[in-house]
Amino acid sequence: MHFITPEQFQFVKKQAKKVLNTYTTSKDQKVIQAIQALVQEEINTKITFSDIEQQLLLQPIFDIKSKEQLEQFLANIKQYVKPFKKPTETELKKLFPKDKKLKLPKLETYDWQETSYLSWFDSGTNRKYIVYREDGVLKGVRGTYSHSSKVGICTVCNQHAKVGMLLVSKKGADLGTYTKRGNYICEDSEFCNGSLSDLDKFTNFINNLM
Repeated sequence: MHFITPEQFQFVKKQAKKVLNTYTTSKDQKVIQAIQALVQEEINTKITFSDIEQQLLLQPIFDIKSKEQLEQFLANIKQYVKPFKKPTETELKKLFPKDKKLKLPKLETYDWQETSYLSWFDSGTNRKYIVYREDGVLKGVRGTYSHSSKVGICTVCNQHAKVGMLLVSKKGADLGTYTKRGNYICEDSEFCNGSLSDLDKFTNFINNLM
């Protein structure tokens, strides 16, 4: 029974940490209850439950008072996460037909239950590849990626991280012309996936590249 997406799992993780932090920093029952009510409201807004059993699975979130309880809760919830469907090497090569010597990532190293999108960097070509699913269809985009030494806000996950500029070239309206679009995104895609709790931000980022 998979009813949680990877980004919803990251969202639940953030809410669980919020509850733990409240118990750690406050003894005021009114404060604790206010945060619990807020977390409940946030979860109901983010996740659509098909039955009461699914709702009950998340109820232990309101009693997380230790790091051990947090880890146990997340381990229990993770089994209900619908993983990102692992693409095959053939599928990935078809997405980028112009790249004859496409260097693929080690797909067996990914935790697909914590992956909302697949991304990797080819240091030989300075290209960053992004692969995602839209209505079940595998899609991909690639562009040049410029590393920077600065820490900034990632356009995809909205977190402070080491970021770089991804620029994607698109054919312009006139023959032989090109336009470049891009933005700052996480250098570490695994960190980005682990921080991505709102898929709309990722979708907006992709749409702006097109």
